Amino acid sequence: MKKALASDFDNTLYFMNTEERFRAQDVFEILFFRKEGGLFGICTGRSPDSILDIAGSFLHPDFIISVSGALIVDGEGKVLDSRSLAPETARAILKEFDGEAAMVVHAGGNVYSFAEKEYPLQIAIRDFEELPQDAIYGISMRFAGEKEAEEATARIKEKYGAEAAPYQNVRHVDVVAAGCSKGTGMCKVREIFGIDRFGGIGDSYNDLPLLQAADVGFTFPDAPEELREAADEIVLSVSEAIGKMR
Repeated sequence: MKKALASDFDNTLYFMNTEERFRAQDVFEILFFRKEGGLFGICTGRSPDSILDIAGSFLHPDFIISVSGALIVDGEGKVLDSRSLAPETARAILKEFDGEAAMVVHAGGNVYSFAEKEYPLQIAIRDFEELPQDAIYGISMRFAGEKEAEEATARIKEKYGAEAAPYQNVRHVDVVAAGCSKGTGMCKVREIFGIDRFGGIGDSYNDLPLLQAADVGFTFPDAPEELREAADEIVLSVSEAIGKMR
């Protein structure tokens, strides 16, 4: 039986605001799980390059479901599947939220910013036409607070729901093509790798499709109630989830 675990990244596996950004026990269990023949992957709103830059050299993920399911790559960054936003939809959303949120665009395997870039991997551009029009995978927005992000999510669903799907994570909102999610990404990975038993673990609202698509869904005691109700198991760490997958 081929087993796999897909883990959310920020605040599930990677803790940016702590001294120990990766828990040593999580890393040990991931490496041992892979040595036993299990597959381990990351399921995130981030770009693949960001994940590979931070964790690829020592976690060696077998797959990365990135941009909230819109872009799936293997552990070397090779594209396995992708879904794009229509350029006119992406342009309209960027225009509508200009000035309300800090925004970047995931396109053609890169991350583009219309403002001064915040991270070295970003590419600064001045005009929408500089984006690869046939490969706009998603838009990531950062709002002033959780309330503003919640309101923006509702607005996008109402105005662009036929073309785009927004996923909120506290004060961040990721927008991808309608019908695309971390859950659809999991289903595609299951098909590509022939996975029999698939576990998924996450901590926030945007991880709900991940838990729903998994054979075994994991979350944490302090996760939102909706996630706890959807999960099959409540755990304290990724390492504990891996233990329950054996």
